[in-house]
Amino acid sequence: MKVDKKINFKKNKLEKLKLKKNDLTISLYTMQFVQSKYRELIYDRIFKSLNWGGAFVLFEKIRGKDVRFQDIMNFLYFDFKRNNGLSKEEILNKKLSLRSVLDPYTLKANLDFLKRAGFKDVMPICQYLSFIGLLVIK
Repeated sequence: MKVDKKINFKKNKLEKLKLKKNDLTISLYTMQFVQSKYRELIYDRIFKSLNWGGAFVLFEKIRGKDVRFQDIMNFLYFDFKRNNGLSKEEILNKKLSLRSVLDPYTLKANLDFLKRAGFKDVMPICQYLSFIGLLVIK
């Protein structure tokens, strides 16, 4: 199997990760597991590491903007899981296992982080219930 040396996978705590200059950074459902105190630092580092015109693709779980929206999203997602064969117990166990480690923010809060880091051009590219994908250009 041929390995492309232009692609680099790293395993590290994000707050300690040093990023080299690049044209594309992808974060798939990662930031929601990062402690709040480090998120802004990481977005800043991603912005600084991107070449001008470079892209940041960010997929995250987001919270509803208020309790009503959050409840609707939760119930629709539970229905989705049930319709795909998960038992009520499996759904509850998953919810409990993520309780202390998953901390999603609202879409607005995520956009605010990106803007404070210096990003100006942000476009949603995908959304299903509480899961959103953003294309962010430097």
